[in-house]
Amino acid sequence: MTADAGFDLDDKFRATHGRILLTGVQALVRVLFDQVRADRLRGLRTGAFVSGYQGSPLGTFDLTLQRTGPMLAEHDVVLVPGVNEDIAATSVWGSQQDAIAPLARHDGVIGMWYGKGPGVDRSGDAFRHANLHGVGRNGGVIAAAGDDPAAKSSTLPHGSEVALYDAGMPVLTPGTPQEVLDLGRHGYELSRYSGCWVGLKIVTAVADGFAEARVDPDRIQPTLPELIVDGAPWVFSQRPRLFLPDTLELEAELYSHRHDAARAYGAANGLNAIEVDPADAWLTIVAPGRTYRELRQALSELGFPRDEDVADAGIRLVRLGMIFPLDGEVVRRAVRGVDQLLVVEEKRSFVESQI
Repeated sequence: MTADAGFDLDDKFRATHGRILLTGVQALVRVLFDQVRADRLRGLRTGAFVSGYQGSPLGTFDLTLQRTGPMLAEHDVVLVPGVNEDIAATSVWGSQQDAIAPLARHDGVIGMWYGKGPGVDRSGDAFRHANLHGVGRNGGVIAAAGDDPAAKSSTLPHGSEVALYDAGMPVLTPGTPQEVLDLGRHGYELSRYSGCWVGLKIVTAVADGFAEARVDPDRIQPTLPELIVDGAPWVFSQRPRLFLPDTLELEAELYSHRHDAARAYGAANGLNAIEVDPADAWLTIVAPGRTYRELRQALSELGFPRDEDVADAGIRLVRLGMIFPLDGEVVRRAVRGVDQLLVVEEKRSFVESQI
């Protein structure tokens, strides 16, 4: 289906070619359908299991998903809202245990957890267990964390990247609805490749934002790196047990191999990019997700609206879509020859500490 001048409200979920208009929350809903569609094009029959707990800025996510109506059955998407966030996370973990209970009707199940920052905090135990155990065959999980850095609709300002990192999850940071679509698809492919749950940090301005996005079945063509681990090509395989001695071996695998796989996937697919790269740069500015867009707006208001203007001023700009594990090669390229490095983040010095 192609989106064209005959605009229909369902285009934002059904159109597979062209331009659509949607919010960040709607883009997150669409990620589920896009992943199932992509799997079907390569001959995989996958379903989706979604559970979480309402809370701004993702407070309308489950309602938006429910309103897609017949599309849920068409794409084998099951929504079971959680009694609370950690029960929801445990339910999503259950969708990834086909090593224990083989799937009867599907080749795999993708999972999605959703919740706001305080829900990420309370779900740490479930996240840690589920991430260590890993994802199912042809599965993958995105943990969509709604962050409210300015406390627009929260009692406290919050950022979830440190909690997701502490559970051992790779963390992606979209800055626009388009990037929610793109990084969402990469999130599932990254999850399958590495075996990790993947955190998707969506801040209020992105969740509430409304923008044009381009869709096409070939827009995301994931590259799977040829990573060699212990003399053999890397392939993640979930173990049926989560007891000693497996848990100790799984911990070593997570931090020694699966994070390496995640880092390699991010590098191979350009999730972090040097957007402006003058040869004579004296200053490098690094910004992830939404902060990169706000940085560009600030530079524009200071008189540097175009890439050429920024380059002429000797400023190198780096946009991060994947903030953990951070690709060291991008950092080395970013800081070459400069006198100063500035990292722009919403809250704690998470990226700065890694650099």
